[in-house]
Amino acid sequence: MMRQHCYSQPDDLYRAQAALTQWTREAGDCNYLHKGDVGHQLFNTCYGYDKDEVFRYWQDDAGELVAFAILAPHWEFFTLQVAPGLRGSAEHAAIFERCERETLRLAKLFNCRLKDLYVEACDCDPAYIAFVEARGYERDKHGITLTRHDLKYLPDAELPSGFRFHEATAADIDRLTELHNHTFTDKWSAATYAKVLNAPHMEREWVVVAPDGRFAAFTNLWVDHVNRSLLFEPVGAHSDFRRQGLAKALMVYALRRMQTEQGIKCAYVGHEPADKNPASGALYASVGFKPLFEIYDFKKSIGHDARSF
Repeated sequence: MMRQHCYSQPDDLYRAQAALTQWTREAGDCNYLHKGDVGHQLFNTCYGYDKDEVFRYWQDDAGELVAFAILAPHWEFFTLQVAPGLRGSAEHAAIFERCERETLRLAKLFNCRLKDLYVEACDCDPAYIAFVEARGYERDKHGITLTRHDLKYLPDAELPSGFRFHEATAADIDRLTELHNHTFTDKWSAATYAKVLNAPHMEREWVVVAPDGRFAAFTNLWVDHVNRSLLFEPVGAHSDFRRQGLAKALMVYALRRMQTEQGIKCAYVGHEPADKNPASGALYASVGFKPLFEIYDFKKSIGHDARSF
């Protein structure tokens, strides 16, 4: 019998990440997150929630972690990852349905009524697509292209004169907050982004510093030492510093350093479809990333009015 647990300490995150790296080593990366995605979803995407509310994991009778889930009612989705031996099983189905119920319960608790519920599935895994379709989900839209770099060739990419690389620390929180708010959405305060930066999932945030001292571009990166891979999530440039090659130079710098210092053999980054964000795909292609999997959103109608977080 499997036992469900809620997040209570950083070791719960680390245990899930360790299990995930072993599952990937055993079964490949199709339809599995990178270890960096776990913390990013939990501490960044779900930044407004206590982690014991949105993170669940399951252990078997021997105490081995065999599944974990991140529930995100404000984004109308949940992510479930299970061990290779559980895929498509009755236990997988029971946990999946439990995640549905829990996500809807949290939505009601936080006054975040849902019209639809979403899960993701990769085009590399027809069996899992059939699994979610059998539970009432229909393919809705193309969400993300996952790309991979084999590091056999890295382009030259230099920073413009006066710019430099810097590994961010807690002392940089004001400049980091300003950078993030001028890169994607203006949602962070110094206090809320400090919780992300200082959370147990964070490994590295590297930035490009402009001649005037402002932070001009950034990326977060995570290393999977078991599979010797790197994940970039996310990558961005301040709106005042775009089209100067800063993000490309930062990615190439990170790849070279992590190849030398950590022995990585490949790297991953995802991007939205070209009709939604044409710049990101072009950037990653210029670094040498090539499409690996297409990730699609699958939707199930819940029948209530949606309300944002």
